[in-house]
Amino acid sequence: MERVTQGSAAEAVDAEGRKTKRKPQQERSNATRRKLVRATIDLLRERGYASVTTPDIADRAGVSRGALQYHFIGKEEIYFAAIQEITDWMDKEMTMSLFAGLPIAERVDRVVTQHWQVFGSDDYVAALEIRLFERFNDWLHQSIRTQLGKVTESRDLEWVRLFADSPAETATVVRLRRMVLDTLRGFALRKIQEGPDVDFGPQLALLKGFLVSVLQPASAPVPSAGEPGGE
Repeated sequence: MERVTQGSAAEAVDAEGRKTKRKPQQERSNATRRKLVRATIDLLRERGYASVTTPDIADRAGVSRGALQYHFIGKEEIYFAAIQEITDWMDKEMTMSLFAGLPIAERVDRVVTQHWQVFGSDDYVAALEIRLFERFNDWLHQSIRTQLGKVTESRDLEWVRLFADSPAETATVVRLRRMVLDTLRGFALRKIQEGPDVDFGPQLALLKGFLVSVLQPASAPVPSAGEPGGE
């Protein structure tokens, strides 16, 4: 027995006669959608897109196939939702505003390290699987391109603000960010090929060193005594 209460919640009576609140329908629907997206990400990184079917996703999420079809018309829509989920997670992880007051070298160190924590993660493998697949699907390709285009513009501006005290030109700062992303994607692919035990420490150190050399070039040497301009 149950009755509707304010806010679309409901009260139900359990086996011992106690009243318990049921989740509103929208909250339950959102929870189901999140389960499906999470299941998609997990399956993609475990099996690859070619081996994942919508029934697999429903089974992993623990929901009916009808529930999946209610939220997503097909595999393309759920893949797009997965990309959005991973992108949102990356935004939450990349809290670059916290580094604004640090010296440039330390900013570079933390930003690159933070980016690699995302690009080197298991979930990013799922993103790579989707990007390999989407190039053969016009709707998914255009949807992802539009979505990530907006994200790219926003993150370019974040880098420009973060390194506003650098003498490097704005266009150079933006190109550096794109270069970092391309480099870390390459590391992610190599990690897939060679396994999780590959040590990227030396390569990351070189990348950070290069960024610092561009963002904060060394000052011209002070002339010594006896040289032109010296005492």
